[in-house]
Amino acid sequence: MTGLQLLTSHQDISLTELISQIQKDLILSGIDANYFDDINSGEILLHKLEHFIQDMLSYQPSDFDRFMYRVDIAEKDFSELTTTDLTMLVKHIVFLVLKREIQKIIFRKQFNQ
Repeated sequence: MTGLQLLTSHQDISLTELISQIQKDLILSGIDANYFDDINSGEILLHKLEHFIQDMLSYQPSDFDRFMYRVDIAEKDFSELTTTDLTMLVKHIVFLVLKREIQKIIFRKQFNQ
């Protein structure tokens, strides 16, 4: 499954909710979240998130570590990433981030009912 397929399979979650959750975790990680303002499609979100993750991996590894810790991606999921191709690695990480952020939104909705 790709990141775009993941986004379209959860039509009960709005793009605004997902962006807000990502921004919340960035802010709580001490990272500027303004990069994700003014996103109006899932494709743009994916593109921006891929670019953002790649930049953090390349230039700000401590920010990347804090953000991954805050998003709370299972260590098992990271250990399964075996590619050495940076582009593919970033796509896998973005998928894991989106999957976890969607889970957080779903859990919050279930517990608020």
